[in-house]
Amino acid sequence: RFTAEFDFRTYDAEGVILYAESLDNTAWILLALRDGKIEIQFKNEFGMKVTSGGKAINDGLWHIISVEELEHSISVKIAKEAVMSINSPGTLFKQSQGFLETKVYIAGLPRKVGSTLVKQINPRLDGCIRAWNLMNQGHSGVKEVIQEKQSKHCLVAVERGSFYPGTGVAKFQINYNDLDSAEDWLINVTMTVRPSTDAGVMFALVSNDTVPLALSIVDSNSSDSQKIIVTIGSITVAQLESKKLCTPRKVLVGLLVTKQQLELFVDSHSQRTNSEQLAILHQAMMANVVTYLGGLPDVPLGATLVTAFYNGCMEVKVNNRQLDLDEAISKHNDIRSHSCPVIIQ
Repeated sequence: RFTAEFDFRTYDAEGVILYAESLDNTAWILLALRDGKIEIQFKNEFGMKVTSGGKAINDGLWHIISVEELEHSISVKIAKEAVMSINSPGTLFKQSQGFLETKVYIAGLPRKVGSTLVKQINPRLDGCIRAWNLMNQGHSGVKEVIQEKQSKHCLVAVERGSFYPGTGVAKFQINYNDLDSAEDWLINVTMTVRPSTDAGVMFALVSNDTVPLALSIVDSNSSDSQKIIVTIGSITVAQLESKKLCTPRKVLVGLLVTKQQLELFVDSHSQRTNSEQLAILHQAMMANVVTYLGGLPDVPLGATLVTAFYNGCMEVKVNNRQLDLDEAISKHNDIRSHSCPVIIQ
């Protein structure tokens, strides 16, 4: 019968932990998180079921999770204590010649499966799993896959936030238009950043091959500070110097832009401008812009001043909405949506 046990740690509220299916795809079981709580969905020849229970476990602490198929039920335990017992007539998976063979997917779903679930879910999950024991065979099969991929290794200690390793971007489609007026739009970005390198694009709007707005870190001439700059195309329209950013402290950065003016905030300092370059931004906002966090897609040389990917921790709010990287149109696999490495001082 199906069994799985492991230690699990996450700050993510929703996503697939584990999905197992029979070789002929007729039976399956899904172990997931929704609103931080464990959820089980399964299907066999007798029907489909979904249920959830227990306390929220997306608190960044380690929890021992076990799922075990018993004779007439499926048992789920957290820290060895039962939190769910789901009635299950018949066995989940049928044996073939005395063996039980299943395909197992970790932290995601095979492409064809999403629409057949009892209850739809965002499968993307940022978490850490250790002490695997699948089908009472220990970590056999899992270890070999994970050892080869550095990005799949667990961080030793984590805190809330998103981590950009300097290798890719997250892409969003965000509407900045004011519903009351076709000509008006608002860009209100607030972020807490803890960069690990002294140059990189944190936030950008891209329109075709142009970059009508970018918020970036650049190295300053001083050895103990960096500059945060705002560019429209290849022109810098605002900049503020900040004491050495690549430290354990988090820095608050804000950008407020309308068609009339632009204001940049870094910690307690601010700079305001009504640069004529805003007309270029306004043109782009009247067409179509795509939002990028952590860097840029391929754009022509000279389209903007900074093209390096951002490396470090960053949490972003746009127009008072916290952006969840699990909801991005696309996101580089190495970006961790809900966990930042803790700096040990």
